[in-house]
Amino acid sequence: MANELSEKAARLGAAIAEHARVLETSPDDAPRVIQAVNALRTAALEYGTLCLDRTGWGNPLSALEEDLEEEAPEGEQYDTATVDVEAHYRIRVNDSGAVARLLAEQAQEDIEGATAADLVAQLFVRDGWDPDAYGDDVVTVVNQSWSCGPAEDA
Repeated sequence: MANELSEKAARLGAAIAEHARVLETSPDDAPRVIQAVNALRTAALEYGTLCLDRTGWGNPLSALEEDLEEEAPEGEQYDTATVDVEAHYRIRVNDSGAVARLLAEQAQEDIEGATAADLVAQLFVRDGWDPDAYGDDVVTVVNQSWSCGPAEDA
């Protein structure tokens, strides 16, 4: 159990470091920034989930913004905002078998009879979505777009 938590913590630390590196070296490269944010978010969620699943202790990373507001010095408030981020990827799956093997090697997902869309969805959930990491022989990003703006319900 402790080894699993340590491994997830190490992955979270690596995702934080990569996020910082991308922001320092390529802050205007939206696809790379989004990729780093997604990887960091996924690593944080996986760590928090494992904490709860294995120990019964809650996610230490949940509700951080609310905690900041509660801990702000008297008379000082931190600005918070809710934004909508939408990303669209058109992916060509060049080798469904390779995707299935990736999933089978690193997770316990049931991939028997999965469609190409199912496989890509599982990759997205598993690692926060880094389609370029799999190689063009496995999947190819045909095109991608994204948008970010104020949340419509905020």
